[in-house]
Amino acid sequence: MAHLLRHLEEELYVQDGLCVHGGIECPQFRDEELEDGYYTVAIRLEAWDAEPPHPGPGWRPTGQREFTAETGVIRLGVTDDTGQDFLIGPPLFAYGVTAHVGDQDAGRWLLRFWPVRDVFDPIVHLKPRDAAEPRRVPVPVTTAGQWAPMRREALRPPEWAWFLGGDAGSIAGALNPGNASTFRIPDDEVDLRGKGAGGTYRMWRWEWETADGRPHDGNLLAGRIVHLRDPHGSRLLASGVVTMLGMEGRHYVVRDAEPHEAARVLCSEETWSGAEPTRPGAEEAWLG
Repeated sequence: MAHLLRHLEEELYVQDGLCVHGGIECPQFRDEELEDGYYTVAIRLEAWDAEPPHPGPGWRPTGQREFTAETGVIRLGVTDDTGQDFLIGPPLFAYGVTAHVGDQDAGRWLLRFWPVRDVFDPIVHLKPRDAAEPRRVPVPVTTAGQWAPMRREALRPPEWAWFLGGDAGSIAGALNPGNASTFRIPDDEVDLRGKGAGGTYRMWRWEWETADGRPHDGNLLAGRIVHLRDPHGSRLLASGVVTMLGMEGRHYVVRDAEPHEAARVLCSEETWSGAEPTRPGAEEAWLG
């Protein structure tokens, strides 16, 4: 039986339909029975853990699509993403989505999303900028239930998420329902343009060297590599795999990636191991 995980209510201007942004492609929905395509509608977005049943009387179906989500966070909009962020599930999954319009009130819309299957492909989705010939390596395949936003505890965001505020806090909490340690990276130290909450990336940073060799704050352990040591400054350049939770002011909020999340990044690195690595300079870190 399918279960409703979360929902969002908002109002949006419709101009010959609405597009779902946040996917590899942007499925579009419109009400074919209306001649006037310019109006404001009250929209309810729903995220389900499996294909939901028909919403019942009072709703008229207008379309069903399948698309691939990039990070699992989507927005609705006319020609660009003007709606609010909404977490539908794990990244790089194929999703089903249905659209319904109020049978007696065309000013009400209902869009429902559910994960169908893992479609991660390192050759397609995590290709580096300077790509060499890819190697054929085993590709990890997951079920939707392995991912944080699909877990029952994700339905009640933890108390720490309040500082991100509103929808950002709810999304961050759902991406970290186990209350794993989080840490913040200033946006002038890493370049995350184009990266979004829910995505998993390798992050580089300079750290103080410690006696036991573990990072000073206990973070950046997933897929950890120590690349350089500065013996004069007692520093080292390390990298690890992190999942982005959101933004707090001018800081990215991240946590160490879970094993199935990190497996995708590690698979991509092995696939493209012939590519020239991008090495950060002494005063910068890099996420790829």
